[in-house]
Amino acid sequence: MKSRSFEQEWTAKVKKVRASNFWQQVSKPSAARIERAAEKPRRDEVAVDEAWSLGVQGEISTNGPAQRGLADLRRFLSQQLGLKLKTQAGVKQLVLALSPKGKGTPDRWDKHFELQVEPECIVVRAASENALLRASLWLSNYWSLRRNPYLKKGRRRVKPSVALHLGADLWGGFSTTQAWIHGRERDDNFLELARMGLDAFPLMALFEDYVEVDPAGPWGALYNPEAKANRQRLARLARQAARCGVFPFLMAYNPKLALDHPLFKSRPKARGAVQSGGRFRTLCASDPATRRFIAESWGSLFAEIPELGGLIAITGGEGFYHCFMRSRGAADCPRCSQRPGSEAVAELVNAVAGAIRKEQPQARLLTWPYSANHWSGDRDQVAYIGGLDPENVIFQTEVDKDSVDWREAGYAKNVWDYSISRVTPSERILHQRQLCRQRGLPFSVKLEVNTSIECLNVPYLPVLENQRRIWENARRLQTQSIHSRWLFDGSCKSPSEELGFWTIWGQGTEFADLKQTMAAIARRDFGEKAAPHVLRAWAKCSEGMRHHPQLDYYVGTYFVGAGQPLVLRPEALAELDPAFFGVFYWLWEDSATDDDTSLVEKKPLFFSKPGFTALARRGPRRGQDVALSELQELARLWEEGMAEMAVARPLVPASCRKRFTQEYNLVQHLAHTWRSGARVEEFLRLRDTIRQFSGQLWVRSGHVRENLRDHQQMVALARAELQTAKQDLKLIQGVDFLDLGLRLDMGVASTVQILEAKVRQVEKLLAEELPAWREELLKW
Repeated sequence: MKSRSFEQEWTAKVKKVRASNFWQQVSKPSAARIERAAEKPRRDEVAVDEAWSLGVQGEISTNGPAQRGLADLRRFLSQQLGLKLKTQAGVKQLVLALSPKGKGTPDRWDKHFELQVEPECIVVRAASENALLRASLWLSNYWSLRRNPYLKKGRRRVKPSVALHLGADLWGGFSTTQAWIHGRERDDNFLELARMGLDAFPLMALFEDYVEVDPAGPWGALYNPEAKANRQRLARLARQAARCGVFPFLMAYNPKLALDHPLFKSRPKARGAVQSGGRFRTLCASDPATRRFIAESWGSLFAEIPELGGLIAITGGEGFYHCFMRSRGAADCPRCSQRPGSEAVAELVNAVAGAIRKEQPQARLLTWPYSANHWSGDRDQVAYIGGLDPENVIFQTEVDKDSVDWREAGYAKNVWDYSISRVTPSERILHQRQLCRQRGLPFSVKLEVNTSIECLNVPYLPVLENQRRIWENARRLQTQSIHSRWLFDGSCKSPSEELGFWTIWGQGTEFADLKQTMAAIARRDFGEKAAPHVLRAWAKCSEGMRHHPQLDYYVGTYFVGAGQPLVLRPEALAELDPAFFGVFYWLWEDSATDDDTSLVEKKPLFFSKPGFTALARRGPRRGQDVALSELQELARLWEEGMAEMAVARPLVPASCRKRFTQEYNLVQHLAHTWRSGARVEEFLRLRDTIRQFSGQLWVRSGHVRENLRDHQQMVALARAELQTAKQDLKLIQGVDFLDLGLRLDMGVASTVQILEAKVRQVEKLLAEELPAWREELLKW
């Protein structure tokens, strides 16, 4: 990635993101005062008040996890509940007690703690500083939802339901773009990831960026003079995060080399299969020496940086490259073409897992066959699961992907990627869970709990009923790990993320019931009187989302919301405003590591032809395309949710208004998005219908009445779109969390610039282009 234009754009973008209000918000603990609930402690509960002291027992490190947990708990009680606990031990004490077991290094993934609650003494006892940190965050999160510092009397053990919770970095942190976030290694805000229950976060790691080889040695063609500095920077990041009990996972990219790379001349057996229609080659891991080199190279990072948490090996369609990934059966590899793909890939994964765990026994490797069916020919990856090493490998799969979801309208939505409109687990994951259980292979479930492919233009979708059901699906699978958000979905400490915390940590509390958790979040964030209306709004938005008919990537309402232009002439896209085009950074995936084209090449962000199809194959509408009616129902239900938020607005207490405004802006913006999406689809369909029946002069004359009728509807749609674009433009002024220009996975104009371009485009359409077309339709 040597493109100067990209580097300049990236540096400026990262600087702008890190200066934004939303980055500051997600990077810090909330300081908002929580209005205390009116309820008194129950007879079996102890209430903490200012007569209590807060302290520690045991030898804890300076500025280590336990010290950070203690300071954060004290801050929470003071700032948010208005309780200033004493620093000197008094009659009543809340004590964080460190009780190590043996002299060895504590297990970083063991976060359980003991809670002993008596009328004048609460003791939180744990074997590690990380566990004490987690206990501190558990207490503040629990008391935050209770809106009072009450605990049930007695002794109990608090333990998360999964050992590993992995999720994307904070909003504004590491993303799907394979470029470093300048300054992230110096940040001191990883506690905010731990607050949401995360143990680890992924970051893109390119093999060529980190491999250290002797330039005169057998692998010298891969020498990178910047590798040492890159490793040092990664080590700084890992140490910073580990102080908060959070550990980076390398989203590992094996080499993607040019077809004529010099390595293939010096080591011909390392020459792997051609990928992506001839764009690059991989290394061939069926060659024992090459496989050992790959494994030991990744392992060396864990020897040098023990604070690394592990490695993610996506073996399906991206990332952890091998001969089968983007080739046709590794046909031009003399070794892999003679082997079953699942066998060869499992062999590589097992070798790397063994290498990293040899260097750091607490490291974990998750293998994730995302979209692997295109090379394995097996929806459920049965052979691949059968070849994995249960001692060193965790198998990960998505809760919903590669399935169909039948809807009441009679069509089946093709869920080929993450969806927040499907709320049941797929047949595939249920079968894979069974296979892994039979083999004793640890299992991880992949979720998307903030956003999804249906809508990537906001930090989180307020569809809590759907998100609750997705979290409950994950819990029922009884996994060893949960990976809750991918790299396009940064943590913004959303209500859905909070549901996730209690999915994992709620056993033995009232918040194990996620419906109760939702209600408690609504009461705390929006006030007692407004909460019922917000809950109904979330329910309406959730129901609406279940009518979303299709998936697509970063285009139209999936990304630019109400900013889509109304394309009258698809053959003249170059005449449209540059704001409607953007750089899809993640398309770098399909090119060699040193090919920067995708980092600067712009593509349309909009639909120039109808973008939705949903053919009903069941029920009374069988044979009909119901996509447009589903989009309209989605918009209608979301607008009902927006109306509920409007009712809630005057009921919100002053202390909650800032938080409510953020949620209300989000709901309104998305209501505009869905209504615009339905209108744009209808506009494009009408345009194509008129073009179909106006190309030949005698056809045009015979359909003049129908064409003019449809043209009039297009004018009405354009007028409505102009109004919506202006409303949305007014709404999002100064709302930086809705600014697409701050996204780190794409290079696009700001949302304001896109909407301003939309207003200009539709005004011209109404004033000139549509009237001119009407005149043309009357000529034959």
